[in-house]
Amino acid sequence: MSSLDPAGERKAFERLPLPVGLCCVVKEYGEDQEDAIERCIALEEQAPPLVSELDGKDLVVAVQACEVVWTDTVMATGQYQHQARLPYTPGMTYAGIVVWVGKDAAKNGYHIGQRVAIAGNAGPRSSGAHQKWGGCASYAVAPFTAVRSVPESWSVDEAACFSYGYDTAHYILVEAGRLQPGETILIQGAAGGVGIPAVKMAKMMGATVIAASRSTDKMEFLKSIGADHVLIIGDGGGGIRSFSADVKKLTDGRGVDVVYDGVGGDAITVESMRSCRFGARILIAGWAATPNVAKGKGQRGAPNANKVPTNLIMMKGLQVIGCPAVISTLFDKSLIPRRLKDLHDWLHSGRLPPPTVAKTFPLSDVKHALRSRVRSGQELGSTIVRPPGLNLPGAAREKSKL
Repeated sequence: MSSLDPAGERKAFERLPLPVGLCCVVKEYGEDQEDAIERCIALEEQAPPLVSELDGKDLVVAVQACEVVWTDTVMATGQYQHQARLPYTPGMTYAGIVVWVGKDAAKNGYHIGQRVAIAGNAGPRSSGAHQKWGGCASYAVAPFTAVRSVPESWSVDEAACFSYGYDTAHYILVEAGRLQPGETILIQGAAGGVGIPAVKMAKMMGATVIAASRSTDKMEFLKSIGADHVLIIGDGGGGIRSFSADVKKLTDGRGVDVVYDGVGGDAITVESMRSCRFGARILIAGWAATPNVAKGKGQRGAPNANKVPTNLIMMKGLQVIGCPAVISTLFDKSLIPRRLKDLHDWLHSGRLPPPTVAKTFPLSDVKHALRSRVRSGQELGSTIVRPPGLNLPGAAREKSKL
């Protein structure tokens, strides 16, 4: 019998015969992002999973690369709308090699040594038994239904980080925003974690893209990924300048049809609204500028909630649409197959390019990686952490293409 046989073929109290690895663990919720990163996150030795922890639908993945995002830092404060049960390992999307296969997963064609990208119903933003198994670890456990299809030509880093950004952008632009060819969209936080995918997708969908950024050093990059215009909205002193007049000039005085706002904050929100035509759609994609809207350390309530100018909304006939890409799927299950089909078609046909990777860090430097995402617009692309290499058993080592 192989030492890596499917579920049920080993005694439940036994650990899988795999080498010891490393994992990142959130021990408690922090007061804010910096407190969570500094005080509440620890690196620990990771033993391989117990057989009793696994199900026939499960895959055990030796993680090769994991994306860390702004949401990971807010989730570690307990201020995110979804609170993962403590302790848990962060990292919502990752890629690696299968080192154990449950019976049901094997029946569906999964095998040891297979390259997989994991997203969706696994990791800290999921519910149930897989919630604790984030990708910032040597090993993660996911149901085979969480495997996502990526082009064979993609690197393991690209495979690890496409889902968070593209899934979010698809829901906001396609489902909630109903973006149409020929429309003009203003994308705030265009150089950030959900901004870059939005620029690429909006351009692919036939829109005219105005990408907003605080700094001039991102102009060429934003143009290279599809922005028709790049608007610098920083005032040079860390604040936001008035920019609505510039948007009106770029649109021949008409204003934009759609605003994609992943940043928030009074200055950006009001100026974005002033930049709109009558009846435009404001897509609320995040609140990166104001992360501490709720009470820290896992307390509920939002004493510092953002406010919107209702007079502008009424007089300009604006449609303000909240766009929670994950929460929405809890209320409308039909969103998931539509999203998966569109992204599969667009990515495998080359219509959508691979994600942009900004930096990679060893898992041992995960705190540095997370700090780089606190202000996600500082990085031009996604941030990846890589667990240390493992001396895997021969079946996984020989079959892996990574």
